[in-house]
Amino acid sequence: MKKVMITGATGLVGTHLIADLLGRAGAEGAEEYRITAVAHSDESWKKLDWLLLKRGLAGGPHRRVVAGLEYIDDCRELMREERPDIVFNCAARVAVGKARDGEKLVTRNVEITHNVVTAALEMPEEERPLLVHVSSVAALGGTAGPSGCIDESAVMENLAGASAYARSKFLSENEVWRAAAHGLRVAVVNPAVIVGAMAPQSGFWLNELFKAMRKGANRFWIEGETAFVAADDVARAMVLLAETPRAWGKRYILSAENLPYRRFLNQVAQALDLPRPRIRLPRWLMRMAVPFAPSMAAVIAPHKRFDGSGIMRAVGLRYTDLAATVSEIAATAEKI
Repeated sequence: MKKVMITGATGLVGTHLIADLLGRAGAEGAEEYRITAVAHSDESWKKLDWLLLKRGLAGGPHRRVVAGLEYIDDCRELMREERPDIVFNCAARVAVGKARDGEKLVTRNVEITHNVVTAALEMPEEERPLLVHVSSVAALGGTAGPSGCIDESAVMENLAGASAYARSKFLSENEVWRAAAHGLRVAVVNPAVIVGAMAPQSGFWLNELFKAMRKGANRFWIEGETAFVAADDVARAMVLLAETPRAWGKRYILSAENLPYRRFLNQVAQALDLPRPRIRLPRWLMRMAVPFAPSMAAVIAPHKRFDGSGIMRAVGLRYTDLAATVSEIAATAEKI
């Protein structure tokens, strides 16, 4: 049985990753995992329990730990106690209050990743875990390849105009590559905009979008497009990477579909049994009309297309249909 530690266990990716691992338990030929879930507060466990209840998964992780990963001593103690075979590093903040607190977001996210990889590197060489790190397409450069899509070779060359969220992801990912240069086994995933089920009280952007469209925002759409991926696909990709040594040492974009915003909003409206959007709004006005969060800001960013085929070749991942994912989430979501 492999020992797994999941940081950020009550966030979008962390909760779906735990659900994925628990769902595999007992399946023929499936790897067995002992899961240690790490969260930043006792209160946040409600988000994990909500998803496990929705999925009909009894029990939960083998151990739940509340730790301040921004403190290096907490990371070191946790690593020594658990001695994990695999660390799935999903811990990151996506917002810290007001927009002017952006630099705090950058500092906090880089500190967390720095401490996790440092604690892993300080373990005896034969006990160092594999680190599977969740980054973002926001950490990549904006230059498209021959296919017309941004791929894993894209490099962020200028941070001057990047958002705090993008800078935090880029600099955090650099901490992972620093650790790799010092001998830590790593793999990195760069998800596009993630679509998944989250507890109503979480403030997740898709929940807020559902709420806004039920109140009449279904009438509006904006120009542009970006890439989307299901949270369940992100979780499956991370587990497949952990189980495929030949795929380590690289980054992988996770992008199921590049969709115009109007088409995505059409899918949401259909899932909620609402009329489709018909009125075009300027993008700047939509920014004022939606609750601000980095993930929502990604949805209304300028035109960007991403190539998510690399992970398919590396580990055989097959993406789920995005429209079906949205419909499933809407069908099981409470009226929020």
